[in-house]
Amino acid sequence: MKPAKILRIAFNMVKANKLRSWLTIVGVIIGIASVMAIVTTGEYFQEQVTKSLEELGGDTITIVASVPFNFEEVDYSQESVNVESENESDSGGGSGSPVNYEEPKSPKLTKMDVFTLHRIPGVQYVNVNVDSSATLEFGGKKTYVRINGVDPRVWPDITKKKVGEGRMLQPGDRTSVVISSELADNEELGRKIMVNQMILLNGKSYRVIGILADKGGLFGGFGFGSSIYMPYEEVYSLPTDEDSYYSEKEKDVYDSIEIKLYKNADYDATLKEMEELLRLSRRVNEKNQDFYVYSGKEEMESVGKIISGLTAFLAFIAGISLLVGSTGIANTMFTSVLEKTKEIGIMKAIGAQNKDIMLIFLCNSAMISLVGGIIGILLGTAVVQAILLLISMKMQTPFEFALSIKGTIIATLVSIIVGLIAGLVPAKNASELKPVDALRYE
Repeated sequence: MKPAKILRIAFNMVKANKLRSWLTIVGVIIGIASVMAIVTTGEYFQEQVTKSLEELGGDTITIVASVPFNFEEVDYSQESVNVESENESDSGGGSGSPVNYEEPKSPKLTKMDVFTLHRIPGVQYVNVNVDSSATLEFGGKKTYVRINGVDPRVWPDITKKKVGEGRMLQPGDRTSVVISSELADNEELGRKIMVNQMILLNGKSYRVIGILADKGGLFGGFGFGSSIYMPYEEVYSLPTDEDSYYSEKEKDVYDSIEIKLYKNADYDATLKEMEELLRLSRRVNEKNQDFYVYSGKEEMESVGKIISGLTAFLAFIAGISLLVGSTGIANTMFTSVLEKTKEIGIMKAIGAQNKDIMLIFLCNSAMISLVGGIIGILLGTAVVQAILLLISMKMQTPFEFALSIKGTIIATLVSIIVGLIAGLVPAKNASELKPVDALRYE
């Protein structure tokens, strides 16, 4: 029997029982729509979280100085002697000597660390950060801002931030700053800060040469909104604000160092080499290491695995409804076999083979599941867009259309496979009917 004729007979079987077919299709629609909605939502949130982490430098390596956790054993054998001394001091007899406590020296990141990092073959960019804070004055009004001192030769290449107006910092810039879009639109200042306008930071005048673009995405990035970026050398000469959390900055000392590797660099090997060379340069070992290497890539991978695992779990739960849909398909096919028993006998009597009968019923079940799958994909996608639209309106962020190509392909294949598996047993039973028995069936 020709494939076109098989498809036509299968399609006519679907049309002959519209109500029963649509009731079966509804079960498939619910299952596919649930899986589609969960997979699409999971991929969307994973993309948004990744984008937000990249905004913080998710693909960069950050080094900060840290006090090593090195606890020395204390001898408590003199405790009783100290107590007696205190008692004698209280009674007027004897004199107690104060205990001398030497505060450990605070570790620092210096130019030597930058030189050491530049020697590593896999390192492409090295940016230094000097953080501070200041009181910004503009148009007679004041607000508190966070200062980020960066290397203007490297920062535009290493940061994920994009400039919306004006330009980025360039080598040679001194009393020039780039501000965040949140600061430019700060309501406390009364009016918007524009490019080329002058602002006062702790009384010192600076020109705004650039305004960063709005942080896109559902989460809009993390971190401080009112931020100013200036050449790190300028932070050392910034007047100190009495109310500032930060004290006066020591020249050529950095709060952190950011590193970006070449794309073809061996990430793990370069990270290990970085730690080893810094230990050698700073004359420390693993036990008394006075710096910490933070890899944003590992955090991004961990977050991605958590979201992917949660999405897979929820998709599995939603996929249980597909089992219900497949049961409905199987029930419909068994009923169709009973109804079409005489027709099967007639087709076999005029020369139809077992494989032709089997293909007719398999195509019938596949058509039902495919229609349910397509409608389920459209319904699931519509539900996701509605949810994201409501979230964007609530959070006052731009709406972004989300569609999972992987989820669409998987849902389509699953709907067809479910239909074929559910219709396999009824189709096999139909194909094995003997023509004589089928013709005599009432």
